[in-house]
Amino acid sequence: MNILGIDFTFFAVSDMQKSLTFYRDLLEIPLACLVHEGTWAEFEINPGTLVLGHGYDFTQPGGGTVALAVADVKAALDELEQAGIQACSTLGESAVCFWAIIEDPDSNHVIIHQRKDKTVG
Repeated sequence: MNILGIDFTFFAVSDMQKSLTFYRDLLEIPLACLVHEGTWAEFEINPGTLVLGHGYDFTQPGGGTVALAVADVKAALDELEQAGIQACSTLGESAVCFWAIIEDPDSNHVIIHQRKDKTVG
């Protein structure tokens, strides 16, 4: 088997409207499509896709983690704080990156991530 890459990251959600508000409106990720009577939402975040699903029996809400690249973690955290979202971790730093963790409405972890070399993906 030759794995070519990751096609999408899937988060199960309990309330699609709350999740759309969080990802589309608060994080400002463009919604690519909403299908299957509003139970499946796709957000194109090159080089991948984030999928939100409601009512699918193969997953439970609150069990996922995704890292979203930003140009400036500190500025992103300030913007989130102004919108009432508190980080659930302190600002972290490693030899290669900066990060902080927030949670979506279902407690899925969203890592706000900045590589020091400014690359993405």
